[in-house]
Amino acid sequence: MMRHRLPGVFLLALAASLSPQISAAQDTAETSTLEPIIITATKRSEDYFLLPSATDIANADELLTRDIDTVADLDRIFPDVNIRSRSSRTYANFTIRGQASLDFYNPSTQVYVDGLPQDSFNLTRSLPGELESVELLYGPQGSLYGRGAIGGVINIVTRKPDSEARIGFDADLTDQGAGGTFHASTPIIDDVLYGDANFSFLNGNDTYTTMTGEDVGGTRDVNGQVRLRYAPTDSPWDVTVSAGRGHVSSTEEYFVLESMLKDRIAYPAPSQYDLDTWNFGINAAYDLGFATVTALTGYQKSDLDRTVFGTYTPERQWTLSQELRIASNPDQGSPIDYVAGLYYQHLDFTRSVPVASQTSQQKIDSYALFGDLTWHPTDRLDISPGLRLDYEHAAAEAAGGVNFNDDNSFTALSPKLGVSYGLSDEWRAYGLLSTGFKAGGFTRNVTSTNNAFTYDPQHTYNGEVGLKYRDEAGTLEAQLSAYYNITKDYQMFVDVQPWQYLQNVGEVMSKGIDLKVRAKPTEELGITVGLAYNHTRFTDYKNPATPGTDLTGNTVPYAPEFTANLMLDYRVEMSNGRGALVPYVGLTYVGKHYFDETNTIGQKGYALADVGVKWEIDEKVTAEAFVTNVFDKTYTTYGFQYPGLGNLYQLGQGRTIGGRINMTF
Repeated sequence: MMRHRLPGVFLLALAASLSPQISAAQDTAETSTLEPIIITATKRSEDYFLLPSATDIANADELLTRDIDTVADLDRIFPDVNIRSRSSRTYANFTIRGQASLDFYNPSTQVYVDGLPQDSFNLTRSLPGELESVELLYGPQGSLYGRGAIGGVINIVTRKPDSEARIGFDADLTDQGAGGTFHASTPIIDDVLYGDANFSFLNGNDTYTTMTGEDVGGTRDVNGQVRLRYAPTDSPWDVTVSAGRGHVSSTEEYFVLESMLKDRIAYPAPSQYDLDTWNFGINAAYDLGFATVTALTGYQKSDLDRTVFGTYTPERQWTLSQELRIASNPDQGSPIDYVAGLYYQHLDFTRSVPVASQTSQQKIDSYALFGDLTWHPTDRLDISPGLRLDYEHAAAEAAGGVNFNDDNSFTALSPKLGVSYGLSDEWRAYGLLSTGFKAGGFTRNVTSTNNAFTYDPQHTYNGEVGLKYRDEAGTLEAQLSAYYNITKDYQMFVDVQPWQYLQNVGEVMSKGIDLKVRAKPTEELGITVGLAYNHTRFTDYKNPATPGTDLTGNTVPYAPEFTANLMLDYRVEMSNGRGALVPYVGLTYVGKHYFDETNTIGQKGYALADVGVKWEIDEKVTAEAFVTNVFDKTYTTYGFQYPGLGNLYQLGQGRTIGGRINMTF
């Protein structure tokens, strides 16, 4: 049951036309209802319908159906979202509602797994085992999440180990490679201690051939994690400790000249990397009855051994984060629900360019105090203010061809105010004013072409209005929203490859409208649709690298104007207890977008189609055959201009034919 958007002008017509059909269907199919959407990304469990903002969610079954096994694939299921690896999956470019991650070291969208923030090197890795759902909060989310959440927050939720012993796996085999996950969970001490383990792998075949005949472009991604959970029955304590290890080995950073896109022939400049990651986490919660106190501790370490275009540039990073918060428990009947807390993070980053005898290092300490509450003055009216105070201190040094040692501090106050009103039991309107903050600092790519090594903070001011509909039968839901935001001192990488560095480039405006609809008019038929329009432009361009160039009016890179998603599935019960067949078709459209601020290199609009059929043999076993990118569309996901060579690109996945099996015991 994907949750997506449809043009706002069709909302009333859709509700009016489907409601009679749905009501009639209820007489013969009382189980034909959509599951309610409960969001936890707001740091407390809430009904999405009551929130004064737009949200989205996809459960594990939906993701499997669309062959989505990494974070980078989520834009095929969430509209107004564009996720692309910028050169490699290590550098993720998230664009949500026009807010592009043009600083790939500190993307504009944050990714969380079970409440713990993910290191920037891990944002587009494989989705974890025992996955329950993926939630999306559209940004800016400055009051709750602070720095880096201007575009929004992706919250990945997994099932905790519990009293049920289970073991399972899902595996897929395609003409483009193979992948799968294995998970096992068991009680260790009855009603007290539980544990689980999961392992996942993704082995993608080579996708390019170089001019010299070498096959390149493949990726091997292996991850494992173990968890222990202490949660005695009738005890207020719930403590989960986790530890994980990952390794990626890839040659995906090869690039294709514009004249060779159809043949997928790559320029033979040596490009490969190995990424090793380690993570450790503690999620400790204590239930006070009226509220829950939660302490979250996370540690992550990443070692990237990288050669790109023949240049060796290893990077190392480790982060330590700590959050302490208190959140009211749901269903207490209180006139005020709330969450408040403290946050701290330390980041240590090192980058080397041995061929230039250049090294750079940064140490960043971030502190925050935040609070968010919802006041229910009447049964229909909710008022939701929020506020966050951020303080960040950055210290940087460089040695080699460029030498400096400096530090700076930044402070920001990020307020939010939302109002939600129930027009009736089925209709709800909302308005939202929110802000976002991205700290200043020092560029991590230290080169002799830099005319400044520091940059200023970036601030975003957002206004949003929306309308939500949920019929009494629970078979039709829709969300319509319109937004307008201004970003001051926009941060992005400037200059040409391979000498790019981070700087402020002026002001950016983003406005748009999106709507998502999900419907289940009969017990057999499921329909989810999404459309979004976004207009993001430089409204005051000031680039210190090219002071005489004015790109005011140009489109911001990686921000397509139109995105669309469609999913249809139909369930057919088989006779003699043979289960059910569920054929489906999925469509994704991404509009024209650019890869640079001059708007001279980009990708035209394109559509991708996925088809398949799932055989639900019983509650524990499913099998599936599928084809993604049915028409084998050739499209680019990243591009840049290299002196002397012209435009170079990376390509999206071609047609993929495969099968999958999922078993749980």
